[in-house]
Amino acid sequence: ATLMNKGFEIIETHWLFGVPTENIEVVIHPQSIVHSLIELVDGSMIAYAGPTDMRLPIQYALTFPERIECPGPDTNWTQSMNLDMAPPDLEAFAALQLGFDAAARGGTCGAVLNAANEEVVAAFLEGAIRFTQIPAIIETVMSKMPCEAAASLAIIQEIDKQARSLTKGLIVKDFH
Repeated sequence: ATLMNKGFEIIETHWLFGVPTENIEVVIHPQSIVHSLIELVDGSMIAYAGPTDMRLPIQYALTFPERIECPGPDTNWTQSMNLDMAPPDLEAFAALQLGFDAAARGGTCGAVLNAANEEVVAAFLEGAIRFTQIPAIIETVMSKMPCEAAASLAIIQEIDKQARSLTKGLIVKDFH
């Protein structure tokens, strides 16, 4: 609902595939059939499309490079369907912009974003904050935390711990 998952996918695309953040675009696709779309230099596109079920992408991630039968639903391509796509409203979905910001800043910023997101979602589910406060709290945490080089797992774990602590403190002090 916040599109934070798309924010994380921006970070993944940037770091796993070396795509500059200015070359990454997000579109809203309500049918959730097209999972990714890559535009090639000649203007043609390659789409990864499939059922609106995450079992297939997760299975493929776990079995790569093999393809095995998936217990998920099939997509009936013989039925008439719409594939609508529209640009996101970055004001309404501020969490999406935070994903772009974290990817562009680099270093440990993705870990800060993830830790803060996990804490605010837990606080929301507990009724401690409103849904609309989620991106504002994360943005505050990101602005207060350094995004240093992620030179070791120990650094990332320490940043994660600090970001969680800061997030919890902000929730109690400023956003409750």
